[in-house]
Amino acid sequence: MNPDPRISSFPTTLHLLPLEAVVLLPETAIPVTITDFAARGIVEAALAAGGYVGVIQEISADGGPAGPGGRFYSVGCLGHIVDLGPDGEGHRVVLEGLIRFRVREELPGRGDALPRAAVVYDEFLHDLEGEGEEPAEWDLELFKEKIVEFGRRQFGTAGILESMSPRQVILFMAQTAPFNPAEKQALLEARSLRDLVGTLARLLSLNYLTTTPDTSPPTAVN
Repeated sequence: MNPDPRISSFPTTLHLLPLEAVVLLPETAIPVTITDFAARGIVEAALAAGGYVGVIQEISADGGPAGPGGRFYSVGCLGHIVDLGPDGEGHRVVLEGLIRFRVREELPGRGDALPRAAVVYDEFLHDLEGEGEEPAEWDLELFKEKIVEFGRRQFGTAGILESMSPRQVILFMAQTAPFNPAEKQALLEARSLRDLVGTLARLLSLNYLTTTPDTSPPTAVN
């Protein structure tokens, strides 16, 4: 029995949906077109079981902190599936990120061989507390400006980023930037918005920028 009423309605056994191009974060929603046959089976099974699915990364060849059983990373995000139906390319859904979970045990396959796991949510209850305070040591407006400037310089436009709030830009970049699986997992497991911003800034610096964006407020000098 879950000790906290906020998670009492969440399933403790989930079908696991591995994604490669993006990670799902709490407070976000991402459209996905499911084209892989196995993934379509996972989505259909999750819809039949109430619409919840565990969005997670598989362990890549370079290794990573596996969950019990070894196939998947130990932390994923509970997603609620909004079913948009099939189209010419595949099955369209929107995944709404609710709360992160930790894999307690990867479960043996049943007749359908779909991946499942027993999960716990307790350490991520703060995901349900809303946006929270922005970290005072980061100027998020300036952070957005740096990212938009980079997009314009590299691609001629920053596209949808220009119309987003600074917080939305941070979440969008954390979800969609083409980092390697271990780097994406570090973003997923960030303990707070402060940690997420700091990790994202370091990864952008390592992968794309010449220096980490200096978005901290000035320090008083006597």
